[in-house]
Order: sequence, then structure tokens, then C-alpha cells
Amino acid sequence: MLEESLFKTNFVGRDGFRWWIGQIAPVESWQDQADGGGWGNRVKVRIMGYHPYSETELPNEDLPWAQVLLGVTDGSGACNRAKTPKLEQADTVFGFFLDGDNAQLPCILGVFGRTKAVSYSGPYSAPFQPFTGYAGPIKKSSAIVGNESNEQNSDSQKSPRTVSNKIADKLNGQGGGPDEDPTTKEISAFGAIGQKVTMATAKVSSEIDDIKTDIENFVNSVQEITKGITDGIGNITQQINERIDAITKSIQSGATGMIHNMTAALSESMGENMNKGLDVLYKGVYATVLAATGSSKAADIAGIAAQASFISPVKAISDALPCIANSVIGGIGGMIKGLLQNVADNVTNFVSCIADQGVGAIMNTIIGGITKALQPLLGGVGKILGGFSPFGFLTSAVDAFQNVVSALDCNEAPADYALASNEWTIGVGSKEGSGTPVSQILETANKAREFAERGFGVIDAVQDIAGLTGSLGIFDFANPSVSVPGFESVLGNCYAGPPELGGCGGTKIKIFGGKGIGGVANAIINLANADRGVTGSLLGVDLVNGGGGYTTPPFVEIVDECDQGFGGVARAIIDRDPNSTSYQQITDIVLVSTGENYTPSVDNPTDVIIDPQKPTTIYSPGNNYSSDDIASDNLGNTYTIAVDDNGSITNIIPAGNTDDNVSTSDRIFPSVDREVEIQISTLSGFGAIIKPRFTRRPEEPQGEVKQVIDCISNDDGLIGYVNGKPYYGPFHVHPSNGRKMVGSVHVNRPHQYIYDTREESVVSASTSVGTVTQVTQQISETVTTTSSSSATPSTTTSSTPPPSSTPPPTTSGGGGGTSTTPTPTPTPTPTPSPPTPPTPPSGGGGSGGYGGY
Repeated sequence: MLEESLFKTNFVGRDGFRWWIGQIAPVESWQDQADGGGWGNRVKVRIMGYHPYSETELPNEDLPWAQVLLGVTDGSGACNRAKTPKLEQADTVFGFFLDGDNAQLPCILGVFGRTKAVSYSGPYSAPFQPFTGYAGPIKKSSAIVGNESNEQNSDSQKSPRTVSNKIADKLNGQGGGPDEDPTTKEISAFGAIGQKVTMATAKVSSEIDDIKTDIENFVNSVQEITKGITDGIGNITQQINERIDAITKSIQSGATGMIHNMTAALSESMGENMNKGLDVLYKGVYATVLAATGSSKAADIAGIAAQASFISPVKAISDALPCIANSVIGGIGGMIKGLLQNVADNVTNFVSCIADQGVGAIMNTIIGGITKALQPLLGGVGKILGGFSPFGFLTSAVDAFQNVVSALDCNEAPADYALASNEWTIGVGSKEGSGTPVSQILETANKAREFAERGFGVIDAVQDIAGLTGSLGIFDFANPSVSVPGFESVLGNCYAGPPELGGCGGTKIKIFGGKGIGGVANAIINLANADRGVTGSLLGVDLVNGGGGYTTPPFVEIVDECDQGFGGVARAIIDRDPNSTSYQQITDIVLVSTGENYTPSVDNPTDVIIDPQKPTTIYSPGNNYSSDDIASDNLGNTYTIAVDDNGSITNIIPAGNTDDNVSTSDRIFPSVDREVEIQISTLSGFGAIIKPRFTRRPEEPQGEVKQVIDCISNDDGLIGYVNGKPYYGPFHVHPSNGRKMVGSVHVNRPHQYIYDTREESVVSASTSVGTVTQVTQQISETVTTTSSSSATPSTTTSSTPPPSSTPPPTTSGGGGGTSTTPTPTPTPTPTPSPPTPPTPPSGGGGSGGYGGY
């Protein structure tokens, strides 16, 4: 040791290891290297204990170069394997001197992660003071969280969220006030998230849908602009006016199609009425001249001459209609701008009725423009119009506002690839596009105009902007009180303020598409662990009714009407087995993502359990599992598994609850109060994905089922009898009389009833069922249902023979073709026994629920 301290070898690695900690100097001092004109991987470093704290004593430009030592996984560049070092100015680095005590050849071994204390520093001020890593052309972006830390902390380098700006703002305000800390606040990953777009479709009201979508997106964009002004960014008036101009052009484009549809429909209807009027005119003149002259030729000439006198005025109207359409299109822009300005001033939260009323206002403006332009031309054809009024036609003809030319003829069903909905929300997915019927929008528009004409309120300035007829109407979007809780008007309840203050409906599950109908489900929300107010994440889905007729899995949309929840994703599973009793029904809804912040509704179940009959949905069966493998969940429940020859899981059977803290009465029905995860303990299996199924807790749990013995029935799966034969196939319940019928869904063509006894089915075998009307020609039924608390409806059927006048034809045959033959006056058929409603299948998903009609 003494020898080593007295004598230096001046050989690398032989003269001691001198480590150090330093700070990378501002990039200006090593700009050429940073710009790609340097050598190797190196930066300039000010080292603690070796270099002074003053730039006067040692400028940054005179600091030594520090070589950056790369990791073994970074590559040296050989074989084209290389990674760029991620070091920036102001980083605190650790290293050693290659030349030992000479301390002239520093080498960087690693970098210390920044902590929150220095994560949001300003520009360089002095040596060894924290400052930002951003320099030169690399600017800090508002699209990412202003946080330059790298530590084991949830707030460190927070990623932007895939949520709308509105949701991000609500998340920032959950702590009782807005989170303005740029290092921790939530930021939306993309400003367009939450915006809705409408896709090309054969839907006849597509122009109206486009206009409504424009209004919805405008309301959302105004909220973004207002929020930006609160943050001190930009000028609110300038930004809103720019947005109004852009949306006006889009709405004007959509209204163009609507105007052309209206003028085309008006032209066709006026043409039909004028042709009738000309025919009446001809016949009247013909009869008058014939009576006066006795000459049919003279009468014919006179009749034709009378018709010819209307050629010029009819042609004037025909020539004027295209010009009128163009004039209305050109003049509607001002009205749209006024409408949007009113919306910007008064509406704080988008609701569909605001868009409906916006469309109604545009309708009134178009109607007023067309009728005003036509009025001077109608005097010349009044005699042949037969009382026809263009104004009356346009205010009542729904088809006039739609493109009624359909790509499908003869009521042909849409193709399987046809869109279930033409509405898509960016960052969320397909949205149920049921919307408001055009007839209802037109009715609201007429009502608003009538109230304005009768003096109910003050006509808003937007009406003056229109400048067409002065009868735009009184609409809620022009009322400053529309965003005040409790708002109602003569047009109804169209409150457009914060949803949480207006009695919002909570979280709803919407099922649409898949060619089927009738699917009903409710959200199961985990409120037990909710840490902010009365919201929580999703536990699963309670499937109430599996519906029927689904050829493909339908869309499942999770909507929080209080505009709080986000992120939940669920998928439907349908039965594709034609021999199954639940064929083309939804059998489960699997929760893919639990989301967060969802608001409960009155329909959401509050106490759910793992479904004891079918506890899981096998989303993927996997391979190489053994029947000796054991599955368990985090509630303490255990399950045994059944597998096929390939080791794929075919069934999951409950084995009991092993949690010592669970009471005896709850071992079979432990409440679900957290997200349930099912794990399989296996040595060889892989790939299985198992999702729990939930159901509502029974009011009186029966305890564990040891064995079920059927002492009565000999036919498992028997549904009933048809034409004297047992029936085991799919069935549904008639929507009007509650009786069971063959087939999974009700269709408007002849198909058979299912009877409880063989005798009833034989007696009624000659009676085929086509529609409700055919049935009531032979029997009169009275259906009485008990109160909703009863599990089984009570049905009473009475037979009443039809009047003994001319006997109605009787349709005979099965579910296929029909033949009509006269029959004698029928006698009353025996009273059929009340139908037994099918037992609702247990289950529901994604976690779960139960179903049935």
C-alpha cells in the first residue's frame, strides 16, 4: 500500500479509482456536439469539489469533456446496433476519472433521476442550481405533463390520459379545487377525444344527424375555449367567432341537402295537385261548353285552352324553385351564426334536445324562406292548386326533410355488414344513434313558431339575423336560463347546465346492433372502495334480458348520464348454437375495462354475488390444463375445472369459500365488494381467460344445493307441445298476449303457439298463427298481470266466438305457407291453460347478472 501511494504507474486503472458527482453544463457550452458535429458521446460537466461555483472563475465553455460510458445493451455501433444516450443539460451524473488523481478525463457511468422537488425548474441561472433540460429547438409542449422527474412516484412523468379535456378537468378538480400544479395535473392525450363524427350511411335522415353532430361538437369546443381563457390563453371572442365560422360552413353544407330534399318534395306534391286541378278545370269547362253548344269538339278545344292558360304561371314556379333553393342556401348562413352565438352564450352542457331545437330552428328558417319566395307566384295557379298550401305541406311533411331514396327496395333487410350506428365518438367507439324522430323535431319547430306568433316571450335577436320570415320561433337555446337547474319551458324540459345539478340518471348500459333486439343490462358499480364522493369503478354488468335475434354480438355502450365516469369497456357474448334454447340471445356481457368515476343509478344493483349456477364465463379455454388444477378468486371462493382431451377448460364448478372471516350464512353467497380476479393454479396449463359472472343476491338465500330430484317430469328440456308432438327447440313470448311461440324471436309471419299439454296442441293444430289480428278473429283474450313484485304473471284467457255472420276464412298449415278456405261458423275453442313464463336463465356478465323474459 505504501508503495502504491508513493509511486504512480500512470497506467489506466492502476493509480486508484476517483469517483465524482457533477452537473451537465448548459447545452450552449457544447452546442456543436449537441448539433451533431462532435466526436464520440460526450458532454461538458461541472464536478463538485473540483470545479468552482462561479462562472467567473471557470466559464462553462472551459469545463472538461466527460465521455459517456454506454450500457452493454446499448451497443457500440458495431453491426449497426446502437442507442443514443439520453442525457440532457442540468442532469446530475455520476462518474470517475480515467486518469485518476489528475482529474482531467472524466467519464460518466450513470445519471441520478430527478425528483419532484426539481422537476419543474426554470432556465439556467448559476452553476449547480437546478434548471430545465429543455434547450434550443426542443420546446416544452403543452400536450404533455410539465414534469421532468423520474422517480418511484405516481405523479412522476404522468402520461396524458385517453380522455376528453372535459373529463381531464373534472379529474383535476376532484381534490376540492382545480389542480393547477403543472407537474401533477391530468392532460388529455388528444384534443379531439370525445368529439363525435357521423359516417356515411344509407340512413334517410343523415343530413339532420350531421347538423346535430356539428352542434354537439360546437358546444364541446366552446367549453374548451372558455377553459383555455380561464388558463390565460388567447382571446375568447376571437376563438369563439373562428369556431362559429367553421361550424357555420359545415352546418350550411348539411342544410343544403335538406333544402334540396324539401324543394324536390314540394315540387312533386305541387305538381300532383296542379295536375288534379287542371283535370278538374278541363272537365268543368268541357261540361259547360258542351251544354251550351252541344259540340264535343268545341268543348274539348275550350277545355284544352283553359288548361293552356296556366302554362306560363306553372312554368314560372317550375323555373323558380331551383333559384329559390339556392337563395335560401345562400341566405341561411347568417341565421346559423346567430343560432351558434346563442348556444355559445347560454348552453354550458350539451344535451340532445338542444341539437334537436337547433335543427328545428333551421327547418323554420328554410320553410319561411321557401314560402316567402313562392308567395308572389301562387296567385297565378291558385285556381288549380285545390287549396294546397306550400307552407302547410312543409310544416307537416316529414319526408320533405329527408332523402327518402333508399338503396334497399321492397323492404329488403340490410346486409350483415351494414353499420349498427353511424355515430362514432373519437377515443371511445361506436355510439347508439337512435336520436329523435324527424317528426318530433318538426313538431317542436312548429310549436316554437306558433308560440312566437302568439307572443309567448320575446323573439331573440337570432330571429332578426335570419331576416327571412321573422317567424323562426322561440327556442330554449336562446334563453339565458336554459343552464339554470330546474329549467323548463313551453317546449319541455331541456335543461343544458351541469348534469350533476339537474337530476342526471346515472350510469346506463346501452345495447345496440347485431341485428337483434331486446337486450337489457344494468351496470354493477363498486361503491365500497370509491374514494371520491358517490362514484366508483365498474364491477361487472347485470344482464337482465338476453333479447333475441342477434346474429353477431351487439355493441355495448356504457354511458354515465352525469358525465362523470369514463374508461369502461364491455363486450357481449351471444349463443350461436342453433340447437340451443338460447340461440341468438345474449348469454353474457364481459367487462374488459372497469373504468372509473361512474355514478350509480336507481337500476344499478347494490348487492351482488358470484352466480352460483354459472359462476364464470370462459372467455378463452386455453390448453394443457388438468382436471386436478384448482381455480380461486380474491373473495376466497375456490373452483374445480373440467377439461377436454386437449386440456382446454370446458366448465368451472364452485367448490366453496375458504375465507375463515366469511360467516357460515355467507359462504355460499359472499358479497362482491371489489374487482374479482380468478387465478388457476396449474403446472402445465396456459392461455385461459376466465371472467366472473355476477347476479343479484336472492332475497332469501336457500343455502347450498346438495341434490335436485325431479319426481314429476320425464322430459328434460321439454318446452311444450306443438301439433301433438313434444317441442324442445327455441321459443319466445308473444309481445301482446304473453303466450309461448316457436322460434327465438317474434316475426310477422305465421308460426305456431306452444301448448302445455298434448291435448291442447292437438285441438288447436288446425289453427295457424300469422298476426295478432288473425288470432283475435277466433278468440278474445284478456291478460291480467299481477303486481311487479310477483315473480310469475297470472294470465286469464276467455274464449268468445265471433259474430255468426259471414264466416271468416281459416288459415291452415304450419309455420310456412298458408291456404285460405271458407269454414263454417266456428264454435268456441276450449280455454287454453295459462302459459308458464320461462325461467330466467341465471347469469350475466363480465361479470354478470341474470336474464330471461
